[in-house]
Amino acid sequence: MGQLANALPRAWHLLSLDAPTVAATWCSAFLLAAGVSKHSGALRGPVLFLSLATWLCYVVDRVLDARSSRATDNLRPRHLFYGELWRTRRPALLGVVGVAVLACAVIALRGLSASLLVGFIGLTGVSLLYFSRVHSGTATNAIPLAKEGAVGLVFAIGCVLPAWTVGRAELRPSLAAAGLLFAMLCWLNCVAIERWEGLSPSSHPSTRWAAQHLGRLLLAGAVAAAGLGVLPAARTSRAFGMLAPCLAAAFMLLALLEGLRQHLSSEALRILADVVLLTPLLCWVVAAVSC
Repeated sequence: MGQLANALPRAWHLLSLDAPTVAATWCSAFLLAAGVSKHSGALRGPVLFLSLATWLCYVVDRVLDARSSRATDNLRPRHLFYGELWRTRRPALLGVVGVAVLACAVIALRGLSASLLVGFIGLTGVSLLYFSRVHSGTATNAIPLAKEGAVGLVFAIGCVLPAWTVGRAELRPSLAAAGLLFAMLCWLNCVAIERWEGLSPSSHPSTRWAAQHLGRLLLAGAVAAAGLGVLPAARTSRAFGMLAPCLAAAFMLLALLEGLRQHLSSEALRILADVVLLTPLLCWVVAAVSC
């Protein structure tokens, strides 16, 4: 039983299911905060599309990392996993990716509004331009925005965009504030992973700076997130008000992991770094029990 308990989180991580789970959770949280019903197709379509698109991005990124690195010492278990799949199970991997691409296209055409589809296409285009430069061999220091910052920003925009397109105009300033804090959370999540796995000499200067001040930045994020509770949207909408404790708790749990980093393996820290971002699930359970 203990082996299964260890194997499931590791498989969740190696199969790149962690990031899609986080994306689906927060996309749902922002949509609910914008007033979308949990039973509405306006929630299901964007969440499914974003989950599949996120999985595709992470799989492609890890395959490219595994193929572009000449030194296996620089690769983590997730990169080695996809590197091995690429060498020995390439047709199967390409087949699964192809099915996911087809499913994304079907959901995009049938489950997304025109404005949201245009938004996702634009975000995808910008992401492809940036990450093609990252994988082109360009020196890290020559890129204005660190990969960790870019991932955090793109991930957050993808999660907030569906709520932004359906939310009322008066909710948008509050959504923007929550989205910026979520982007900060995602950025610091990536920085923490880099720190725990060992910063390389080629790490971007902004990543090295954030890693040195990680604890303080996480505490500042938690305080700022708690402040979301005073926004007008939080006072009028219970669903929006739940964003404040969810974000604050995620910042604090990430800070807790930072404090425990010397007592956990780098792989355990990597898995838990995404687990602690699932705080909306806990908030929903608490809300359901209290009803």
